[in-house]
Order: sequence, then structure tokens, then C-alpha cells
Amino acid sequence: MAKTKKDDALTLKIRELREKAKRKVQGGLIKEFEKYKIQGIYPWEGIWLSSQDIRKVQERLKKRDKIVFIEVIVLFSVLGLFSYVLYRLMNKFLLP
Repeated sequence: MAKTKKDDALTLKIRELREKAKRKVQGGLIKEFEKYKIQGIYPWEGIWLSSQDIRKVQERLKKRDKIVFIEVIVLFSVLGLFSYVLYRLMNKFLLP
């Protein structure tokens, strides 16, 4: 089985181009971040928001999380009650 050399010319050229593209993209992202940072806007979940907007969104998410938690508790309570009612009906009508 033939081994390919990791240091052949094509591989080195690909690595060089990859590093060059990486530096270019990083430079652009850093410039964009600095531009928005001066304006007081920060990246959050893929969008640029001010710190006040981020706090508002976080508060809404906390409220939504509490609502989802309560819904899960109610769901399990209803399922438990439903199971209990079915059990009582089965004992009364199906079992001697």
C-alpha cells in the first residue's frame, strides 16, 4: 500500500492557501466586531444587539422557560390523573 507524503508540493500549497483564507476571514470578522463594538452592539445568537436588547431577550426567555416548566408539570399531572381514572374503571368493570 502506497503512502502519500504529507509534505508534497500540492499539500503545502493547499495549507498555505487555507491559512491565508483563514487570516483574511478572521481579519474581516475582527474589523466587523470592532465597528459594532464602538456602536455598543454585540453579537448574540447570530444577530447584533445592544446590551439592553440582550437583557430584554434574556428576560423573555426566562419567562418562557418557566412557562414550559409549568406546562410539563401540568402534562404529567394530567397523564397521572388519566391513568388513575382508567385504573379505577378497569378495576370496577373488567376485573371480578
